[in-house]
Amino acid sequence: MLRSLAILLTVGVLAAGVAPVGQADAWHVVRTVVLMRHGVRPPNSEPPLPQSIAPAPRPTWDAPPGWLTDHGAAAIRLVAASDARHFVADGLLPVGGCPPAGAVRITSDSLERTIRTGDEYASALAPECGLENQHSPQGVADPLFSEYRDSGVTGATATRAVDSAVGPGGATALARRNQPALDAVSRILCGDRSGECGLAGMPSGVEVDAQGTRRPRLTGALAHGSVVAEILTLEYADGKPLSDVGWGRATAEDLRNVGTLHPLELSIIARPRPLALANAGKIATAIRDALSDGPPLTVLVGHDTEIANIAGLLGVHWSIPGFADDEPAPGGALMFDLVEDSGGNRFVRSFYRAQSLDQIRELDPHDAVSVPLTPSGCDTERCPFDVFASRLTGPAD
Repeated sequence: MLRSLAILLTVGVLAAGVAPVGQADAWHVVRTVVLMRHGVRPPNSEPPLPQSIAPAPRPTWDAPPGWLTDHGAAAIRLVAASDARHFVADGLLPVGGCPPAGAVRITSDSLERTIRTGDEYASALAPECGLENQHSPQGVADPLFSEYRDSGVTGATATRAVDSAVGPGGATALARRNQPALDAVSRILCGDRSGECGLAGMPSGVEVDAQGTRRPRLTGALAHGSVVAEILTLEYADGKPLSDVGWGRATAEDLRNVGTLHPLELSIIARPRPLALANAGKIATAIRDALSDGPPLTVLVGHDTEIANIAGLLGVHWSIPGFADDEPAPGGALMFDLVEDSGGNRFVRSFYRAQSLDQIRELDPHDAVSVPLTPSGCDTERCPFDVFASRLTGPAD
């Protein structure tokens, strides 16, 4: 919130044509890279869970499975306007008019929800400026966002990474440690039909491909619990009546407690360094190169997995109101500023930026929440570029 206030004050100073006090003498932003998750979507498949687990009819959505909703699009436009105020304050966008040609590069993955998110973001970041959202044709895999199959990670390496993340006792013990959240999932799914559905008695596991051609995945109760956690969050974020959020059986406390199951899954299959490099190594390189020699502003629009991948490489964590800790919020983003001081020394400032859950639900136009991050190996929030780059793209071990 303090950063948001500083941004608003700086925008006012810039509009008056006066340089912010102290900024020119201390440091300035050279360029910024944003790695953003797409906005609110329905579940990726219908039904998202087996009927034996979730027998009750689900609420309807205004978009096909996995596509951006209209409410989600509106929230993306609001967060783009919030970002624009920040970028103007940092000198990356002009106070008035359109940015120069080539000053902004937006690249989205090739699914409908990422393409439309990039389009909506571009339209609100610099209205009527015709910013281009670069992407492959819808449905055609983009290697930047689809690397794991050709990454070269071995099944043995993936197994070691997963076992270390799961911890002692394996998936069974991990499920036991998260039993209260799993029990809450069953209560929400089943209501009065206790014992007839839900996750009670269902084992949990982790499946690792021996050939290393696909990402590891959770199975059983932990996997289904993660799906439910994300669905509940998306239903609430989309502005649905509370009677449609978990059939009216999910409280605000449930959204956060059950919500821990989704970042828990990502901590196992996405954050460990070998898996993160296998899945998002090209994105990590693209971030490094864009900071080093890119346009003033680079925006990459992907998915929650890539957010967790890059966060895992950097060893960073965050908390956004309404969400479980480390949850990649719809429209949330990792933001990296390359800054230069008066001596020509260059550093990277890292942030996680997202609207709160209620901001998304209510389409609140106020500035998004910005959480400063300190990557592993960095002493402060301003990290020497070489140290940051090494952490981001260095070897898996």
